[in-house]
Amino acid sequence: MRTRVDHRYVNHWDGLLHGTLQDVVLSSALGDSVLPKKLPLEDLKRVENFLLDAPVPRYPFQVDQALASQGGPIYQQNCAVCHAVGGARTGQVVPITEVGTDRHRLDSWTKQASDNYNAFGASYPWKFNHFQKTNGYTNVLLDGIWLRAPYLHNGSVPTLTDLLEPVENRPKVFWNGYDVYDQAKVGFVTTGPEAQRFGSKLDVTVAGNSNSGHLWGTTLTPEQKRALVEYMKTL
Repeated sequence: MRTRVDHRYVNHWDGLLHGTLQDVVLSSALGDSVLPKKLPLEDLKRVENFLLDAPVPRYPFQVDQALASQGGPIYQQNCAVCHAVGGARTGQVVPITEVGTDRHRLDSWTKQASDNYNAFGASYPWKFNHFQKTNGYTNVLLDGIWLRAPYLHNGSVPTLTDLLEPVENRPKVFWNGYDVYDQAKVGFVTTGPEAQRFGSKLDVTVAGNSNSGHLWGTTLTPEQKRALVEYMKTL
């Protein structure tokens, strides 16, 4: 089962909601066109409870346990402070000037938008109070990270192996949506005729698709990177 944590973390990639998971579920239902006066509150509560207790999907392929054990300390030293339960920066917003990733998502959410959301629902039995404007992106938990490719908030990096490379070595063009798994690089296959046939092209030079930033781990040795990726299969 998933480890229960204090879920009053900042939610959404840019941390625009510093509230509970209930706020996320309610606002998502409204975003999917449910009328405010017809929000199925009891049903949405069941959705919230399911999400809190949903088991983490386990990596279905073979793991090199010896290599993963070498990667554990590397993860603790380089990643845990931001991404592990109890990490000093887990769930916090990292300023865009520090994380350095594409800022289009951040800029699309304004102070006026957060004020409007907080005012919305004032005449209903539910109300939002925790929407906010931030200056960066949220450090999220990495449970089941092997299945969450492509990576970064905008899906601009196809595999964990690519994410540990300097920006200039990350793929510039690839195809998302092909469901064949790449066990070697830990992500999905994003190149080749079949990926192009079934996937959608992502070009990192297009506005909003930049694969820059998040340079943590990029200076590790090749051996350390392989061990770290092997360990992350187990999260």
